[in-house]
Amino acid sequence: MTNKFGFLSKLDFMQDLASVFIAGINPAIIHNLEKYYALKKVHYLSAIEDIEGDYLEFGVFTGSSFCHSIRCCKKLAKIAPKISSTKFYGFDSFAGFGDLTEEDKHPFYTDENFSTSSSNVNRRVRRVAAGLDFKLIPGFFSESLKNGASHLDITKSRVIFIDSDTYSSAYDALTFCIPTIQAGTFIILDDYYSYRGAESRGVARAFNEFVSKSGVKVRQVFTYGMGGVVFVVSEVIR
Repeated sequence: MTNKFGFLSKLDFMQDLASVFIAGINPAIIHNLEKYYALKKVHYLSAIEDIEGDYLEFGVFTGSSFCHSIRCCKKLAKIAPKISSTKFYGFDSFAGFGDLTEEDKHPFYTDENFSTSSSNVNRRVRRVAAGLDFKLIPGFFSESLKNGASHLDITKSRVIFIDSDTYSSAYDALTFCIPTIQAGTFIILDDYYSYRGAESRGVARAFNEFVSKSGVKVRQVFTYGMGGVVFVVSEVIR
């Protein structure tokens, strides 16, 4: 009797059909879908662990991920009511990257690809939030984050999403977050393997320096999309 899996593997037209379909999907769509699943998982995991604190997103762009996190929390409130007390903070220049250092330059990270309208994003988020507390903070991180988390009354972070691409912006964001970190804080790094996978550049370098200086131990939870990685803070040593 012919093994049915061996038979199916010989149906070239089915293999070709699947290949044509997958090859034709825009990689950004694949990444964003997996990112949405990653955010859903992280909000769920922090909810069942009863982690208190706020959602901090650095690199809001058009607000899609920010809005998705709000939707996830609304749904999860049915099984974890405390999650409704989450405040959502989004940080972005809304003007692209500005002047990049030579170290931060990358062929894809340009103002043309990442500038957007803060007023449009604010309207979009307001429609989704419908009662939940959120705040969008415009400006380049070197300015908008310099007064620290306490200036915005942020004391604990439940989920931190770093989607700001470059070393300098990720470094500023993670440094800002240090006082808010607790055991159970999830940290999502959307571009961990950029710059040809170099650990000495980009988000990877910023995260390694953050771990070294902040007094935390982290564990990798899972990966997603085109280079996204999720960590959880397992211990804070200060």
